[in-house]
Amino acid sequence: MKRRQLLKRTALLTASGLTAIGTHGWAWRQPAKAAISANAPRLIVVFLRGAADGLNIVVPYQEAQYYEARPNIAIAPPGQSTNASESALDLDGQFGLHPALEPLMPAWQSKELAFVHASGSSVLSRSHFQAQDNMESGTPGNANNTGWLNRLMAFLPNGTPTQAVNIGTNLPLIFTGTESVANLAVGRAGNRPLPIDRPRLQTAFDQLYANDPRLSQVYNEARTARDILIAELNEENMAASRGAPTPQQF
Repeated sequence: MKRRQLLKRTALLTASGLTAIGTHGWAWRQPAKAAISANAPRLIVVFLRGAADGLNIVVPYQEAQYYEARPNIAIAPPGQSTNASESALDLDGQFGLHPALEPLMPAWQSKELAFVHASGSSVLSRSHFQAQDNMESGTPGNANNTGWLNRLMAFLPNGTPTQAVNIGTNLPLIFTGTESVANLAVGRAGNRPLPIDRPRLQTAFDQLYANDPRLSQVYNEARTARDILIAELNEENMAASRGAPTPQQF
């Protein structure tokens, strides 16, 4: 499933008013229209674990040292490759975007996208894992078991409707803290059966909410969103494995 599709499905699920609590149940929040308006601000943080080569994502193609240091992996300046798909896409006359990231160009041109070069932590531990923790805690050099995104939620103005959702198997450090965060698993964990998936329990909820139009609408929207999400996750898992046995079956 493409990330955009996953975010759409997740937004549908949380907007419906039923939100996942861990991997064991659901909680009703508010009717969809009251909980999230069309103009409600949203903050989406995508943390890419692993590695990102900043100099090949946003290429300093006017710097000779870049090409001297990278004779085999440097991205060619705009229009200077025999294959156009291998040349950087000019951003401002000095920096260029990796050609594989061409879909980001409209956002750059409309000034909805910015790049921050040469940024990082002042704590040079050379530990990949400690660097991740520093970025998620927001307190480099100081041990902290809470994440900056969770702490931010506590300082939002009173009455601000917040619905925090983490997409992943485990709650990351950035969301760890005293504020409540729903966790929406993906992959194999994403389609793990929940109590709400049992036919007898679904029938019971159908009957329970049948006489309450507002609750019934919220419940049915959430059920539909979950069915779509599970179907797409199952399809993704099958496509990714190409029919090969899983590691558990090896």
